[in-house]
Amino acid sequence: MSREELILVRRLRKLVVLASAYSTFLGAYITYLITAPIYLVDGVIKGYVALTHHELVFYGTPVRHDALVSASFLSLSILALNTYLVFAGVLTLYLFFSGKNFNVGVKWLFGGALTLLAFSGLLLAIIRIVSAAATQLSLNLNQVTSAGALYLGTSNVYTVYPTGYLLSPLMILVVTQAYVVLVTATYLHMALIDEYRLARQPPYRETRYRVVGS
Repeated sequence: MSREELILVRRLRKLVVLASAYSTFLGAYITYLITAPIYLVDGVIKGYVALTHHELVFYGTPVRHDALVSASFLSLSILALNTYLVFAGVLTLYLFFSGKNFNVGVKWLFGGALTLLAFSGLLLAIIRIVSAAATQLSLNLNQVTSAGALYLGTSNVYTVYPTGYLLSPLMILVVTQAYVVLVTATYLHMALIDEYRLARQPPYRETRYRVVGS
């Protein structure tokens, strides 16, 4: 094993542990963010709003909000991806610490990173939909007429700490893109090591010599 390959192997082992642990953390972290309430509503409308579900009542009558229902349906795909990230991370850690070939685990992590790269845009869109819908729940039904003031009540929307603040677009971009970069670096290290191993095989060296010498 050459010195360059030995450095790559040592670096790969560290990257595999980091990428697998981060995959497990990220899947659980985003699952918590999309299932926990991010807005509380108090007043004539009472309830809470999360990305995957909501519960609102208006004077005791359940309220159906079409935008929130659509966001909940779209969030199911994000929830499925988070489950995959946790599964891939835990399984790769198991393969690594049990001394088995963890290359297949790295490939699973890389597949999850590519999917997350596409789904991060969907998650940001869902956050915007829910935020706009929650803003509409802040109402002031009090009116002033020629006969006097008519007090019908108000409703206020409050952001839940820390969920509502951790779901900011900037925070989501940082945690998701960090995962993509980390897993991509891990996959490239694995590919380079495979290339070194392939180069040591006689058929590969002979083929390369004929191509260069032609």
